[in-house]
Amino acid sequence: MAPDPARLYLVYAEWCPHCVPMSTDRAPRLADRLGVPLELLDIDVPEQERQADALVAAFGDWTADYLVPQLFLQYRDGSVEHLLTGVPGSPSAGTRAEWDRLFQRFGVPASG
Repeated sequence: MAPDPARLYLVYAEWCPHCVPMSTDRAPRLADRLGVPLELLDIDVPEQERQADALVAAFGDWTADYLVPQLFLQYRDGSVEHLLTGVPGSPSAGTRAEWDRLFQRFGVPASG
């Protein structure tokens, strides 16, 4: 039986060009496709940073100064899948390619 998605989390920072607007525009489209709520966790907001750090440490690409964005899909059974980490360098290259891969996997239209 396939896991049932429950929530999508985007760990991001307002100052990050891989995050805003690229990921903050795409994450809602993926959440809509999956039929789940999206929770944005800004690493520069202390309450959100604690939750983001815990999520990244447990399931993501953790270092003391970890890369953003990172995207996670939580399932109803409590499991969490790490879907994406921003790729250093040009936002239009690696990170966009990772979003394109996710959109293809989940059947999200490339535009719109």
